Amino acid sequence: MSSIWIIPGLALPTVIGWLILRILEGKTPVLFKWERWIMGFVLGLTFTMFITFLIHITTEMPLNRMGYLGVQLVLTLLIGIVWKIKVPSTKCQTNILTWNLELGTWNLELSRPLKIIISILLTWTIVKILLTGVTFLLLTPPFLGDTVDNWNLRGKIFFSEQKIVLSYPNPKGELATGEINTYPPAVPMTKASFASIAGTWSEPLVNVVHLLWYLAAIALLFFSLRRVTSTLWSLGGTYILASLPLYLIHGTNPYADVYLSVHIFTAISMLFHAITTNDSSQRQSFLRLSAFATAILPFTKNEALIIHTPTILLVLVISLLWMKRKKTMSRNECVQTLLWYAGLLAAVAIPWIAFKWMNNLTFGNAQSLSGINIEWHPGVLKAIAINTFLESNWLLLFPLLIFLLIIKKHIAFKTPLVILTGFFLIVYLGQFPLYMFTFLSTEALYQTGYARGLIHLAPVVVMVVTVLLSHCFSHNNRK
Repeated sequence: MSSIWIIPGLALPTVIGWLILRILEGKTPVLFKWERWIMGFVLGLTFTMFITFLIHITTEMPLNRMGYLGVQLVLTLLIGIVWKIKVPSTKCQTNILTWNLELGTWNLELSRPLKIIISILLTWTIVKILLTGVTFLLLTPPFLGDTVDNWNLRGKIFFSEQKIVLSYPNPKGELATGEINTYPPAVPMTKASFASIAGTWSEPLVNVVHLLWYLAAIALLFFSLRRVTSTLWSLGGTYILASLPLYLIHGTNPYADVYLSVHIFTAISMLFHAITTNDSSQRQSFLRLSAFATAILPFTKNEALIIHTPTILLVLVISLLWMKRKKTMSRNECVQTLLWYAGLLAAVAIPWIAFKWMNNLTFGNAQSLSGINIEWHPGVLKAIAINTFLESNWLLLFPLLIFLLIIKKHIAFKTPLVILTGFFLIVYLGQFPLYMFTFLSTEALYQTGYARGLIHLAPVVVMVVTVLLSHCFSHNNRK
């Protein structure tokens, strides 16, 4: 029953996230009602932990119940005042947005056999997720390496010491300074906040949030697909993501890779929808939402700072140049967008990077990026092929992706979908040299870091696959 404390632990951060999203949308709301609440939970929680972290390291505010709740109450009050002043009080409604390609429509009056099939698959998916989540997050003591050595260990120390501790022995008795502590503290701080509000450390309580992040990724994928495909295809894409074995395993275990994936997907999908819409005010709303989600990324995991955030910025710049060339966006609008991204990102990245420098924390994935030796490591490509195509981690997702990119190359690379396709290919292919020529080869050979990298991109891949599939079966498709 201790996990019931997750409700008061998430209440204010979710409200804070909702308020920020509504402020960013302004007079042109573009999010669905429940999408806004779910996205508010994801981004609001990480943002609240960042502000708490900032106040803690500058004022030495104790990380106890009063500290966490005090920050959340003040944030809610201040942001609530801005929302009341800046955002119109009219009822928030969002129209389904579609891009300027004939996607075809599906008759929502489904046949009875199809309704039965959908009901069975939906029921099985819910049962599977709940049983797996309850088993591994609520009933099984933590035993996975990163959980014991990193996320839960650091959270428990933050909770007991009521501060961010950078020097402590890990379970092997080795000093953890500069290794595990190089990760941003958002996840362990989240766990410590739940325990502080509850008044005691409980593994089920601090672990259940991972299941919520997993469910949020599935839900946000559905809403994102609903803007560009039918309800049936949106459900289909959601089912694909929920069916991926490795994504389910990580979503129902206290690791932080699904947590990172939902943040990445939010940032890049909002950019995709910004380029998709032909309405200028809607585009600006989407861009502001994407800027905020992108700014949060450096405080999630190290990979986000080094790999995903720069790639999103690269895709953004190319997109703006393309929009300006088409005269869809003016020069002033492009500059304004860049300022939104730069300003919000600097507000988060600069304090975090400064903190790492001041405490001699490395910038790699718990490893220093300096002194890397470049040499060929045999067996890497074979290990990658086995993990991607021959194991059950991803079922047929990646063979299907390759097939669709070939037969639907016009849709994949010459429409707004290139935002998602390009982002995935840049990140995915850009990591190959690291695995083939550096010490990170072990991440591929042992099928650890490489597989996790695909987890980070899984929602993006599923969205690309689903949209391309919808075009394959579109009645109006001529490509």
